[in-house]
Amino acid sequence: MYDSSQQYSTDYQFLNAVIDTLEEGVVVQNHEGKIVGFNKKALELLHVSAEQLLGNTSGDEKWNAIGLDGNILPIEEHPMVMTLRSGEPQNKVIIGVTTGNGELKWFSTNTRMIEVNQQKFAVAAFTDISALITLNKDLVDQNAQQLKIQEELEKKIRQLKDFAGIITHDVRGPANNIKKLLQVYESKKDEESGQQAFQYLKQASNDLYNNLNELIKLLQWHLDQKSPLSTCDFDAITNSVLVQLDHLIQQKYAVIYRDFTVASFDYAKVYLHSILYNLISNALKYSREETPLEIRLESFMDNGRVCLRVSDNGKGIDMDKFGPTLFRFQRNTEVENDSKGIGLYLVQHQVDELGGTISVTSEPNKGTSFTIIF
Repeated sequence: MYDSSQQYSTDYQFLNAVIDTLEEGVVVQNHEGKIVGFNKKALELLHVSAEQLLGNTSGDEKWNAIGLDGNILPIEEHPMVMTLRSGEPQNKVIIGVTTGNGELKWFSTNTRMIEVNQQKFAVAAFTDISALITLNKDLVDQNAQQLKIQEELEKKIRQLKDFAGIITHDVRGPANNIKKLLQVYESKKDEESGQQAFQYLKQASNDLYNNLNELIKLLQWHLDQKSPLSTCDFDAITNSVLVQLDHLIQQKYAVIYRDFTVASFDYAKVYLHSILYNLISNALKYSREETPLEIRLESFMDNGRVCLRVSDNGKGIDMDKFGPTLFRFQRNTEVENDSKGIGLYLVQHQVDELGGTISVTSEPNKGTSFTIIF
């Protein structure tokens, strides 16, 4: 504050000297928006001469003012223009300005309207906060990187859960089948049924070994990003699945039809095996006692993409009631007796992970149809 009764209060040389000591840049615009005053700090911050600054306006192209979003700041949003138009002060408005030496600087700007000799002027005081903006951007970038790392870790955890699910769910069934085949073989090794059991046992153990190898390959892909895709033959993989489910197929007297219009395609073998195993075993598990079970397997092309459909004439599902939770792990047990939904949960995650989609149509006592677009 200054004492207006003192002579030096109207001494412009004195006032200019005071303003020039400020660490903020100061510019003054008249009612036409032209710069008519400034202090030394303004010239220093903007890297211009007095001649280059006088007479300029906020909308001059040389400033190339931008907002925090990186977009060119519309002239009507410049703080000085807003104050001149409305008479209202603007506080801590952050703008980026290309200075006289071509450098982009960020300023925090405050503006006020003043009146001198019945003339109105807008005064802007601005501070260089470029270092702060750069630091903030670095923090934002680091935070984004940390979020990306966190997402990757969460993805790895989900994948590990999937692998654990495949081992505990998809491998347990074949291993149990091998155990039963061993029992048959041990009890009837000298009979024809014993020899047949032995042949099934050899094939089942070989398929299980191959599936575990494929699972290891898939795990290695997640570690070093090598492609997990290889040529998958629908018939060959289906044969492997049916051997593993042979005991249940015979128990249910199931008839399985195949119509593989697409014979083979590139995919993760262990995933395709798991998908077929879970969908077929699901159909076997939830058949209707009074109706002979039929399962249909189809492959075809749709809009340039390979599709797989697994349909049955089993119990079906009330989709209005259970559809939203069908693929959820630990879903409502009313859906399918004591099922926890591990198989369908795995199928959806395996399909999703490699960019596919899965859909289902079903009605109670009319069967279920799963369609996968790979």
